Amino acid sequence: MRGEEMGEDHGILFLMKLIVDRASTLFASKTECPVTAAQGRVLMYMLRQAPRAVTQRELEKYMGVSHATMTGLIERIEAKGYVRTAFDGRDGRVKNVRLTEAVRTDHERVAGLLEELDNEVLGGLSKGDKKELLRMLEKMYENISK
Repeated sequence: MRGEEMGEDHGILFLMKLIVDRASTLFASKTECPVTAAQGRVLMYMLRQAPRAVTQRELEKYMGVSHATMTGLIERIEAKGYVRTAFDGRDGRVKNVRLTEAVRTDHERVAGLLEELDNEVLGGLSKGDKKELLRMLEKMYENISK
């Protein structure tokens, strides 16, 4: 969809929302894995940190979401058997999140699907275009994170 097809009343943020929604739909259509794109991002982050546990607060910061949103994400992932949670023995306010063996068996398939989705969404962009897009998106995120 080109800018002129969208009309002048649609801005960059609206287009970004459409892209995220469509990418989530594409991810769901490509897999029988019972995780959403957001849940997949949480699991991939945790896999990169393994074998150490991560805290819920660390996941909130990584994902850029509220405590309540992350609580819901973790509860849904835990219900699927991919993580388990426990409060820290030294500080009861800290919730640790650990991967289970179930996620380790499915992670290669999910990682491949996320890479395929990235390639589909970013297809036609040169390496330089991708680098510039990433720079601009990081700047936008920085602007609203102050």
